[in-house]
Amino acid sequence: MKNITIIIITIMICISCKSQTINIKTWDGTKTNGAYYKDVDNELNQFEGTYKYVNGNNELTMVFKKHINFYMFPYSEDLLAGEIKYKKDGVTLFDNLNKINQNLTNKYLHDICGNSLITNTVRPICEDCLPNQFRARLIFFGRSNNDIGGSVFLQKFTEGGQEKMKVLILYGERSYQDGEPILSPLIPWGYYVLTKIP
Repeated sequence: MKNITIIIITIMICISCKSQTINIKTWDGTKTNGAYYKDVDNELNQFEGTYKYVNGNNELTMVFKKHINFYMFPYSEDLLAGEIKYKKDGVTLFDNLNKINQNLTNKYLHDICGNSLITNTVRPICEDCLPNQFRARLIFFGRSNNDIGGSVFLQKFTEGGQEKMKVLILYGERSYQDGEPILSPLIPWGYYVLTKIP
């Protein structure tokens, strides 16, 4: 048993010695064994918190939380996880906000997850982004009854002293056939402007 412990410790030391830290702002998506894809400049921090969009009886609430050094064999990464609550005509159709505080072993079990940081010139092009401003591009898993997933783009800004976030929800190609929708997502695709709430 003592020999096994020594071997495991030796392997862990070797792995940590060989590991390299890669800034997620410059990461090209290539996965390297033992690498740590780190949010070196804390760009993901700006998106943390709870944000709400209200349009009559329709409401979209999103909550985001950053996770540091999440181990994803054979590498680790910093990432942003999110959950959603959606009301249409005053009726709650989707509510997973309570999942944000669950200690999920796999952070990709959250409804929204990822760590891609993109500039204003990456599609969809951001014409109202500030110079050198990074947006987040995350995976939206669509864990609702219709199971349609896609992407979520986050752009943080301040308006009238209030923290806000422009959110673009896009769905994947599998939700369409010959240009016609196969399934209608619960949350309509498009842009939403959400306000940060305490």
